[in-house]
Amino acid sequence: MLTRLSETMTSNSSSKISEELLREIQKLEIRLDDFLKEEETFVKELRKCIEKLKDVSNRIEKLKSKPEELAMLRLEVARAFNEALKSESKAQHEKSHLLESYGALILALEEEFQKLCS
Repeated sequence: MLTRLSETMTSNSSSKISEELLREIQKLEIRLDDFLKEEETFVKELRKCIEKLKDVSNRIEKLKSKPEELAMLRLEVARAFNEALKSESKAQHEKSHLLESYGALILALEEEFQKLCS
């Protein structure tokens, strides 16, 4: 993906884009891909957690008189929530990098516009 963008930018002789701007565009593209991967993982983990909760709601009445099995079920739910939360944390971390890239790209664009105007 980076190569394709770089080739597009450098092969266009009329394009006078700065190296810094190109670098920030490439970083944004990579960070977007990283964020989307982590977000997809989070959605999968959350769906697993929801399925576990549905399972629990169907089994909980039957396990009232079986404390050991009920305890195991509670542990399974806690694990499912834990995995979903860890996945969300990773997605949020990648999102923070994406936000950093927005700011860096805006700055690089502004610097490029300033060069063109002077």
